[in-house]
Amino acid sequence: MVVEIDNPANRAMHYGSDRILVQSIELPERLPQKVVYSNHEADLAYKRIEQDIYDGQRKAKPRSNTKFPTVLKIIGGAIALAAVAFKGKTILKFIKNIFKK
Repeated sequence: MVVEIDNPANRAMHYGSDRILVQSIELPERLPQKVVYSNHEADLAYKRIEQDIYDGQRKAKPRSNTKFPTVLKIIGGAIALAAVAFKGKTILKFIKNIFKK
């Protein structure tokens, strides 16, 4: 169990104190004001938020899902070049046979 001995409240508890610490509770000067909203104000605030979201979505650029990643383009090109280098004649014959039909 960890005990904070340097804390003044704990120091008096552990080592005893010559004087007893007694204080009175001080009341706050004023109570916090409660803000009560009407249902009409809440509806107006909600509609303003919805309008801001709607306007933001209209101004935003649409996501483009059509872009193909460059890394995959490079890898695909390298595989195609390697295939042509090793089996070029076979691949060309296969392509010709496809278009003859």
